[in-house]
Amino acid sequence: MTSTPVAMKRIEPEQILEIIRDRICLRIYAPGTVLHEGRLAEEFGISRTPIREVLQRLSAAGLVEAKNGVGTIVTVRTLEEVRQIYALRIRMATLIGEMSPRPVKKCDIERMTALLVLSREVAELTSEDAVEEYWRINHEAHFIISGLIGNEPLCEIWDRYYFQIASYWYGVVQSDMDTVIHSLCRELEDIIDAMKRDDVAAIGFIERNFISSGLERLMTAQLMAD
Repeated sequence: MTSTPVAMKRIEPEQILEIIRDRICLRIYAPGTVLHEGRLAEEFGISRTPIREVLQRLSAAGLVEAKNGVGTIVTVRTLEEVRQIYALRIRMATLIGEMSPRPVKKCDIERMTALLVLSREVAELTSEDAVEEYWRINHEAHFIISGLIGNEPLCEIWDRYYFQIASYWYGVVQSDMDTVIHSLCRELEDIIDAMKRDDVAAIGFIERNFISSGLERLMTAQLMAD
């Protein structure tokens, strides 16, 4: 996949940040990729100043970093760093139902059910077509769940580390989309069942189990690559 010019009359910095962030997560901008301010400014039809501010925000989020003599690059993490972030997310997932959880709303169940329907449709697509749709479903499901976290610092950290390791996860799933999509369907089914009971604690443990499974898959893929 390659990035293409964004055709908009006016685009806000927040939208630019989300676009660049999503490209990083989908490995359109793989770890180590240099992000050129001038090229991004030209693509989005704005000056370099707001692009620079967006890159600074992405840097604060741990998604990019400045390299002397190179510029801004997408952050590169070692396998051990990724493993540690996964371990933290596994532990944080169990806190979702403990730290001021918000009650599940009818609209939450409806949104998650719509994602389940879509994920079943994606299961019929070819691997190449399924990757981006899988990302959109997983992305939306993440934010539905984070919306149930009542503790703001926990929610902030939950989101932060989700994005920091997303590109590493999507680098693995592309080789086995059929298995991953069916796993996503099972995850959404379990979450919907818990939502219908307004059991946010159960949702946290479901997330813990699937994040743990994702870590195991990532580590196995890395061992096979070595």
